[in-house]
Amino acid sequence: MIKLNTKESSTINTLKIVTIYLIGSIIYVYASHFPLNKIATKTELLRFVKTDSDAAFILITSVLLYLLVNKNFNQIHLYYKKVSDLKQRSDDEFTDLFNYSPIPKWLFDIDTFQFLLVNKAACDKYGYTNDEFLSMTVRDIRPKECLDDLDKVIALALEDGSYPFEVITLHQKKNGEVVQVKIEAKYVYYKGKKVKLAYAIDLTNELNNRKKLEETNYKLQRASEIALLGHFTVNLTNSEIQWSEQSYKIFEVDPATFELTAENINNCFHPDDRFDFNPNYVSNFDKGNILEKERRIITSSGSVKWIIDRQYLIKDEDNNPIQLDGILIDITKRKQIENEILESNERFNMITKATIEAVLDWDITNDIVNWGEGFHTIFGYDLNNYDNYLWSKNIHPDDREYVLDELNKIIIDPTKEYFNAEYRFLKANGDIAFVKHKGIFIRDDSGKAIREVAAMIDLTETLENVRKIENQNNALSDIAWIQSHTVRSPLTNLMGLVNLLKSEITAGETSESEKTIHYLLDTAEKLDTILKDIVGKTRK
Repeated sequence: MIKLNTKESSTINTLKIVTIYLIGSIIYVYASHFPLNKIATKTELLRFVKTDSDAAFILITSVLLYLLVNKNFNQIHLYYKKVSDLKQRSDDEFTDLFNYSPIPKWLFDIDTFQFLLVNKAACDKYGYTNDEFLSMTVRDIRPKECLDDLDKVIALALEDGSYPFEVITLHQKKNGEVVQVKIEAKYVYYKGKKVKLAYAIDLTNELNNRKKLEETNYKLQRASEIALLGHFTVNLTNSEIQWSEQSYKIFEVDPATFELTAENINNCFHPDDRFDFNPNYVSNFDKGNILEKERRIITSSGSVKWIIDRQYLIKDEDNNPIQLDGILIDITKRKQIENEILESNERFNMITKATIEAVLDWDITNDIVNWGEGFHTIFGYDLNNYDNYLWSKNIHPDDREYVLDELNKIIIDPTKEYFNAEYRFLKANGDIAFVKHKGIFIRDDSGKAIREVAAMIDLTETLENVRKIENQNNALSDIAWIQSHTVRSPLTNLMGLVNLLKSEITAGETSESEKTIHYLLDTAEKLDTILKDIVGKTRK
């Protein structure tokens, strides 16, 4: 748009009129006086003619001047009208842009900071009415703790002279909510006075999102460190390789000295786990463009680490491979634990083979049972055909209900640790075994049973031996009764008769009969002592 200067235009038009008048006057004087001097010879006649000529000149120039001024006056009037229209349209456009802008804007006095004009967006954003805004200053929308900063910014702007500034600060709404905004301001003229036009861009959501993004990135970084997770990319077009910080830590190499080349990286792997980078390498990827493998790396200290190397193949629109994205997961500890579990399971299997008990390991959470070798050697079941319910369904039908009820009571009672029961169990061949079941439960922090390790002992032979011993004891008891009643009764009678015969012999006589009776009585008493001893031991 061309700026029109009213003063310059007016001066130009005045000069044009004066110039035309001057040139016209000179031409008229010279043009009229020269022929008069030739024609008029008398002085008085010449004076009279010149006077009439001058009067005519004044009359003509007056008319001419009138016409010129009138013509230019109309042009000046039209010019001022155009300028006025342009100014009015410019003011209207500025007002519309100001009022209907979605960004809060205001005009304020540089000296008093008083709001002079605010737009609708500012009223909507800050919650004040237009009248409320116009009774306030820019200091009134600042939290108290930010007023010193405002004074410093304005002081610096005044020193610069141009007074433009852009700053991120805090503003406070009418409801007390504090938001972060970016303020930009510049000089404009309003009602003939130099004022400041400022607008505020709310950065609260942007800064909050940025903060959340930073927090998320921090959490991802921490999670990567905790999970021992590294990331890498390989540009297949220029062979450029990029590693995350955690990738360097996994390989235990210095980012400042380790050169990221395919050869250097491949040399870090165990010789049996290195890549074969041939032209058909990308053909190793599955239909999902993913390639995953557990591999070993050898660190600079000589230690061996296990990692999961998962690669994602990225292709362009023409299905040409352009990039590899991948992750590295350090699974060394997991591998160590897996090896320990494997060794533990092997020891468990060896123990179950060596013991006379049938051992079971019940994962209650997943309802999976590991059956010990005893279920085959003792009870005859084929463990190659896995049956998760081998135990429960082979409890004797008459014992199953009460055994399972007792087991469930133990499971749901967090104070119980052991389960002991004796019941009948069916062997694979249909024989009945009398078993003793001893189990121990493992519970989580809430007391929920998550695992049971138990052993079942076949008591059938032991109970058979006990019955034999009981039968022997019964037989011995019968013998003892016979000895104490049947055998001792005649012996007692015999001893009585001997004593009777002994009493009939005259005192002092030493006949052979007397000696015989004495020996007979002594023998009977010894036999009675022996019988009493046998009866006592038999009873015990």
